[in-house]
Formats: sequence, structure tokens, C-alpha cells
Amino acid sequence: MTLQEASFRGTFQTILVLAVVWWVLRMVLRAQAAKVKQGPAQPLRPKGDVRIERAPSRAATDERIIDADFEEIT
Repeated sequence: MTLQEASFRGTFQTILVLAVVWWVLRMVLRAQAAKVKQGPAQPLRPKGDVRIERAPSRAATDERIIDADFEEIT
């Protein structure tokens, strides 16, 4: 095997491995995107059904929230 043959074979193998890795990564990302697109499973409610749900406590939310006053400009 000459140096040129080994170089061609190594280049071809590298390209082939990168193509396979790219293909597998693309399939995994598409599967994740499809899962995210479905969203969380929530029970369907009939039209007009009203619920009062408890909001998460302020401590559980982002601590960097700052209340701001505003003035209406007319």
C-alpha cells in the first residue's frame, strides 16, 4: 500500500464517519423536536369549563423579578 492509497482510504473513512455521525445526530434532533412540538399531555376540557388553579409561589419562581410602577401617558 502506497502513501497515496492510505491517504485516500483514510480521507474516505473520515468523510464516511462524519456523514454517519451527522445523519444520526440529525435523526435524534428531529425526534426531540417532534416530542417538544407535541407538548405536555393536558386533559381536554369541554367548552365553558372554568378552573381556578393555584399559581406557583413567588419563591419558586425567578428571584430576579422586580415589580415596576408605570405611568400612563396620554
